Amino acid sequence: MHTQDNIQTYIVKRVLTTCLSLILGSLLMLSACTMPGGKQNISKIRLTIQNTLPIPRKNVPIVLTRYQLRKVNPDFSFKAYSVVTGKAPREVMIPAQADDLDYDGERDQLCFLVDLGEEETKEVSILYDPSFKATLTLDINKQTRAAIFPELNAVAAMESNLIAYLLKPNGAFTAYGKKRAEYFSMDAMFQAELDQSEFDRMPLSPELRQHFESNNITLSQQVQIEIQKPEQQWIVRDLENQEAYFIRKSSDSEVSDLGQETQTNGELKVVKSIGLSLNALLNPETTEMVALNSLEGLIGCGGIALWDKEKAEMIPLPAEGNYVRILADGSIRSVVQRIVPEWNIEGEPRRLTSTTFIYGENPWIEHHIHIDGNLPTGYAIATGIPNLKGANKVDREQGWISSWGTDPRGIDTLGIALIAPTGRDLQDTNRSEKDDLLPVILMPDTAGRLNYRVFAIWGGGIDGIETETAFAEHLQRTTTALNTPPRIKFLPKEEE
Repeated sequence: MHTQDNIQTYIVKRVLTTCLSLILGSLLMLSACTMPGGKQNISKIRLTIQNTLPIPRKNVPIVLTRYQLRKVNPDFSFKAYSVVTGKAPREVMIPAQADDLDYDGERDQLCFLVDLGEEETKEVSILYDPSFKATLTLDINKQTRAAIFPELNAVAAMESNLIAYLLKPNGAFTAYGKKRAEYFSMDAMFQAELDQSEFDRMPLSPELRQHFESNNITLSQQVQIEIQKPEQQWIVRDLENQEAYFIRKSSDSEVSDLGQETQTNGELKVVKSIGLSLNALLNPETTEMVALNSLEGLIGCGGIALWDKEKAEMIPLPAEGNYVRILADGSIRSVVQRIVPEWNIEGEPRRLTSTTFIYGENPWIEHHIHIDGNLPTGYAIATGIPNLKGANKVDREQGWISSWGTDPRGIDTLGIALIAPTGRDLQDTNRSEKDDLLPVILMPDTAGRLNYRVFAIWGGGIDGIETETAFAEHLQRTTTALNTPPRIKFLPKEEE
């Protein structure tokens, strides 16, 4: 028997599905429904996305500008569009969003996520109706959020389904890990079924379904299994219910939060992300979100300050005279921008624009900084990551700094890294290894710009890494992928 909440949830999902079919039917060419007015003026932009690396890449952000798209098709419009892969009539929709990042009232970027196999080339089509007048905005399976919470003494907050950040008035960032929700365990005998390749994949067995059913989880018939790490980690995606369950093979014994060791015999543990949960931070006694760096001091986890080279000291951002705007609060990307119109440096005003991006299904943030007029000779930008006092490493050639250890509670594993673009010089400040911060000094380019990424992998979350070796491998793959973006090629129009 369904509870009242379950019935309401079911109704909402069915209504949403129906609305999507009506709105996007003509764009996807998968149903007889048409756009309001019955017009069939559907246009298409085709492109290929090539992974040149011999490693698989998951949830890769692809960003296309309005200029790029209109250069291909001058009538391109963000009013009604859809991004799909595959060939008609078996096209599959990819969640996508269009954002207005220059704040001029018109959308200027299209963003979506793709999975790419080793050296795979994937064809993608952007379908749109240039005659459609209304603007359609749909958040499907929302995985990011950006908001302003004055109660948290922060200028803004942002999150993906994997991690959250508070942006502090002094320029520091505080990272929060999200505790996974644990459902149940099952025998390792199901590992063979989970490890089937996509070519040998059979429908979910009744026995495996029964484990979910007996734990009050009803799976739809549209279930997809993804292998994150063979013989160790998998994702069960319920496409119809828009839910994802993570399965991890435990070690023979594990230590609980209370320090008690228990025997697991390598069983399979089914867990789920707690999802978007910024509101939990409003409760000072929350146990769902765990701070991954100190709440005090400058920089924190990837924040910024001004670096005075002569005095060898950091200067915080001014707490007054600046403003924040949410440029995007979408299903797969959220963007927060902070602007200091007149930053007084050596008696001269400088305009600072700090823009931070976060993407769904990704544990990192990307920070873009622009200083009009650039910086005086004696100054630079300081950033950095927490010193976890485990194993700290720097690779100046590849442009990264990392730290491995445990979270501030000393319970779960934690790895944090900062990656700057290739060729960007990472300078240190000769600080002691005992300090709480591993600072990095970066110089903007001649246009006053710089950008970098920061990520945190927390053992208490669904994407946790258990060993320093595994973290180092993840950092290497992430750095290689960042420095080798996919190749995008627009294709000629198909003959009608």
